[in-house]
Amino acid sequence: MNRVSCLPHSRRRFRNVFNLSFLALSIAVGQYASAEDRYEFESSFLQGGVKLSELEKFSRGNIVAPGVYLLQVVMNDTSIGRTEIEFRAMPDKESAQPCLTAKVLDRAGVDLQKLHGVASGGQTACIDLTTAIEFAAVYYDDAEQRLNVSVPQAYVRRSVQGYVDPSQWDDGVTAGILNYSYSSFDSNVQEGGTQHYLGLTAGLNVGEWRLRSISSYDWNEDDNHWQNRQLYAQRDLQRLSSQLTLGDSSTNGSLFDSFTFRGLQLASDDRMLPDSLSGYAPVVRGQANSNAKVTISQNGYTVYETNVTPGPFEIKDLLPSGYGGDLNVKVTEANGEIREFLVPYSSVVRLLRPGAYRYSMAIGQYRDGFETRSDQPVGQVTYEHGLNNTYTAYTGLQATDNYYAPMVGTAMNTAIGAFGFDVTHATTYLPSVTSGGRATRTGQSARVSFSKTLPKTGSTVSIAAYRYSTKGFYNLSDAVLAMNEDRHLSRKTDRLESNGFFYRDLKTREAQLMRQRSSMQITLNQSLGSKGSVFMTGIHRNYWGHSKPSVQYQVGYNGAFRNVSYSVSAMRSTDQTGRSDDQIYASISVPIGGRTNASANTRFSDKDTGVRGALNGSAGDNNQYTWGTSATGKSGSVYGSYRGSSGILNAAFGSGEDYHQTSLGINGSVVAHPGGITLGQPVSDTFAVIEAPGAKGAAITSQNGVKVDGRGYAVVPYLSPYRRNRVDIDPKGTASSVELKSTSQELIPTAGAVLMKKFETVSGRAAIIEMQFPSGLTVPFGTEVKTDLGANVGHVGQGGKLMARGLADKGVLIIKWGEPSEQQCQINYSLSTENTRTEQTRFEYFIAPCLPLQDAPFVTAK
Repeated sequence: MNRVSCLPHSRRRFRNVFNLSFLALSIAVGQYASAEDRYEFESSFLQGGVKLSELEKFSRGNIVAPGVYLLQVVMNDTSIGRTEIEFRAMPDKESAQPCLTAKVLDRAGVDLQKLHGVASGGQTACIDLTTAIEFAAVYYDDAEQRLNVSVPQAYVRRSVQGYVDPSQWDDGVTAGILNYSYSSFDSNVQEGGTQHYLGLTAGLNVGEWRLRSISSYDWNEDDNHWQNRQLYAQRDLQRLSSQLTLGDSSTNGSLFDSFTFRGLQLASDDRMLPDSLSGYAPVVRGQANSNAKVTISQNGYTVYETNVTPGPFEIKDLLPSGYGGDLNVKVTEANGEIREFLVPYSSVVRLLRPGAYRYSMAIGQYRDGFETRSDQPVGQVTYEHGLNNTYTAYTGLQATDNYYAPMVGTAMNTAIGAFGFDVTHATTYLPSVTSGGRATRTGQSARVSFSKTLPKTGSTVSIAAYRYSTKGFYNLSDAVLAMNEDRHLSRKTDRLESNGFFYRDLKTREAQLMRQRSSMQITLNQSLGSKGSVFMTGIHRNYWGHSKPSVQYQVGYNGAFRNVSYSVSAMRSTDQTGRSDDQIYASISVPIGGRTNASANTRFSDKDTGVRGALNGSAGDNNQYTWGTSATGKSGSVYGSYRGSSGILNAAFGSGEDYHQTSLGINGSVVAHPGGITLGQPVSDTFAVIEAPGAKGAAITSQNGVKVDGRGYAVVPYLSPYRRNRVDIDPKGTASSVELKSTSQELIPTAGAVLMKKFETVSGRAAIIEMQFPSGLTVPFGTEVKTDLGANVGHVGQGGKLMARGLADKGVLIIKWGEPSEQQCQINYSLSTENTRTEQTRFEYFIAPCLPLQDAPFVTAK
């Protein structure tokens, strides 16, 4: 369950003004008391003339009136969500009792088949759980609006960890979404002036359907480029635990390398499965020598771009389009220097539980980011099935009109680790220059993979090895590119001939048709406990037609001692021409007081060596401001960022002996929902809009910088689909004239949903009233106080004091503790008007007589 940490409800502290601790204690006892239980209270604790006889009703527990209540139902300490529970009057009970129907108990996980016909009365009949099951118990917590159910484990259905009943999944509301990410990068050493990048994700949710458009636009003074990455409509098919996608999509890359296409895809979605039955995305690590721009692309598409500050960086929130396909990372430094490296991104061994399966079906027109002809038909189907605890079998097929590649493989779970082995046989028909027909190329590719996690030592190893056994093997992307070159060009002068095939130009041939002969990838992570951790990634590739391999590896160590953190890493890359680049980094960070850190890092490379010192820190109640400055002997830079409810802003400036550089980034979202339009931080595919009328300034805890706006709305940018998400709101910062009736909501969204949840509030002015009663008249402790319209505003406390909320500027309060007229009185009040034009930040205080109904004069607060 995802949980946003809950801060104390600061408004409750005002209740201590009345010394109502005894009332809180008595109610707390009553929350868990049955009607048969009786409690006695110690008279020495009572103040303000309260008599024991006035507490008689509390000695019998918290009396509940008949009716339907929306409650949080908790089964054996596990929440099953908010449910309407009817409380019915019982002839032998003073308090109404909760009606637990077969439907509610089944949702809670009770095994109804073991109740021996008790549930035979239908889905809506009440079941006396304490009679049907020995040791079962039901407790109602009135203060928290929660119904606690305790059932012996023998009567609970076995369910896997993390299971959420699909009936609780919420498809959300109709909403429009615009996610934007703008960045600019200006340096006097780059051509074309300022470089601009704008990434846009637009969407529309209607019912179970989600329409999304993902695009980007980059431009400078000399050129501009618009890229439509994806346009698709998607919905889940819950009975199949699958997602249906129409339009632009990417295959998941679990068996074959991922590719993009336009068409239809139906595929299993592991997110619908419980936690214990179901994911992987790599962490991109690197080093920036200045305020730099990092661009990450996959399959020719830019999937991520951001500005980073000097020093080591980690990108953990990457959401590429599929599991397969290495990530190309380009770091553009302030002085124009460009470094590129690859991050291996391959699926780990695909083991499944016995009987479990995954599948995917895709058909459409091939697309990629290199402007390959998009009308090439393509199809793919994959299937994986868990045979037993040891073996998982899988198979698949990729095909176009001139290419097909079947695959078969198996994964094995052994004592020394998980192994996978598969073979792909590919047949490719390519246009021939000499014959005017087409040439046939066939080849096979064998893949062996291994992964192992050692919890006791904290080791995780993932190895994937590829070997192309024959020269004639083409993967799908190489085959489509080769097949399309002759058709794509209209002028022979644009063509270059190589090995009997047409290619667009030399650059494309080198970039796209350097077919791999063998490839080895390895990822290793080793935890050292309190001493830190080490990691290593490596890629070694051989290509047909090239005698030298390309090699890249990275190794590093991260550690900490008390509050001091340090790291060291090294990277070597060698391309197929034999050119190599070596780099070594070391850094240390030390807190120097408050929220400020001092750090230093050094870099050794084949080109130069440098040492950089830096200061960085944060400010604000929720650390919404961050800042930093760094310098070397020849250059310096400053940066700052702000994270607010409406978005994230960052800026940086750097200069050196022969360059200067500035960068700017703005990220955020615009959400159109049934309540209007709300600005927010960048949102994930699944998020929520909460409504808390009048609660401006209330913070969404653990969502840095997110607060309720002046219209009563806030965007919660991240939710996990098909999982329990708890959203808490901290009322600190709201006006005293507003009280939140609840501070927590549980949300269970489907993928891509925009949920809208309302936090009920009581608006109006707040006052502390010291009530004076006629001589000889005693009003029982805890008596309810209402307005003349029937709205509850509080209870009579010790000493006849009342803290009332939700008051109008002028009105009538009714105190009634019996039916006779002498057991009723009223207060006519008029609050001061000096603060009515501003937010109310204080409690009014006044003394008022409580006189017989209709006879009370108006009393004005001082």
